[in-house]
Amino acid sequence: MMNILVMFGGISAEHEVSVISGLQVLESIDRNKYTTHPIYQTRDGEFLLLPKITTRKDFRPRNGVVVSFGRDKKGPFIRKAGIGGRKIYIYASFMAFHGGPGEDGRIQGLLESLELPHTSPSAESSAITMNKSLTKEVFLQNNLPALKSVSFTDEDVKLNLERSSKNAMKELSLPIIVKPSHLGSSIGINIAKDETELQRFMLSAAMIDKEILLEKCISNFKEYNCAVRKVNGQIEVSQIEKPLGKDEILSFADKYQRGGKKTGGMASSSREIPAKISDQLRDSIVATAKKAYSACRCESMVRIDFMYHENELFITEINSIPGSLAFYLWEASGITFRQQITDLIEQAVIDSEDNRKKRLEYKTDIIQKFVSGN
Repeated sequence: MMNILVMFGGISAEHEVSVISGLQVLESIDRNKYTTHPIYQTRDGEFLLLPKITTRKDFRPRNGVVVSFGRDKKGPFIRKAGIGGRKIYIYASFMAFHGGPGEDGRIQGLLESLELPHTSPSAESSAITMNKSLTKEVFLQNNLPALKSVSFTDEDVKLNLERSSKNAMKELSLPIIVKPSHLGSSIGINIAKDETELQRFMLSAAMIDKEILLEKCISNFKEYNCAVRKVNGQIEVSQIEKPLGKDEILSFADKYQRGGKKTGGMASSSREIPAKISDQLRDSIVATAKKAYSACRCESMVRIDFMYHENELFITEINSIPGSLAFYLWEASGITFRQQITDLIEQAVIDSEDNRKKRLEYKTDIIQKFVSGN
């Protein structure tokens, strides 16, 4: 059987949500095909190999052993810290991180440097989709519908809060949505209804992120989400859901804290699935989702979120590793979670091999000349 890393945890405000997603994968993966090696990243950044986990009740972080990553002629591997730690060669890594280095491309870059296949968009795509401001720029460059917005750096806000807020109100009329550009799961998102609130929310966002995105707030809108993946080279779109939140905007509590305990994670939040929408709206969401997936250079599986207001559709964001891996959206499409996991692993291996074949080796004698002094 092939050795699979299941990576979760991480340096992120969404650490706990990531643990739930990782355990969901470990409970559902096909153990007739894969041998799992759970890699839990602590909040301090250590990578720990945990004892064999088959259910959520087996999760015991204190029993973890520090591991390192490497590659030799046989391929990518992990090894327990210390002298004599044996190498475990890895077929692929299933990524269940949410937020932070595990979703913004940094860990993807590490794995890609080792040519270790992983079930996440590439480092390049992850960097784009994790930055809401940068994602918005890509949407606009590709004529994809997005709400009007402006961005500020944390330095802009801290050095001259009043000027920043007034500049924002010149571009966007109140109320205004204030978002940290790099945080997911609705963390740090607020709606400012007057200038005092705007300044307070901008300053709060500047304390937790380097970049702040402000968007025109629309009322009486409906939210819709769908997942998009690439399998066997084909882009597929899941069933469409309508989240049912209690707050003015879909909050972290709506997503993760108000559902049932049994399922856990994003899968436990309230929703209407499939969403009761017209065929015309469904076709528009599917077409827009596919175009956004390609525009942001996505691979593997992502979730794309939309707002619908007065017959206009807007993309709000792309979640490159969505909560609960959006498995419920694909189950509603008739694909079991176990099969979803297998599909993503095998596609990751295909993509990695394709990238390896494109590696250009350009050999010259310049090093020999340099070291010999010629």
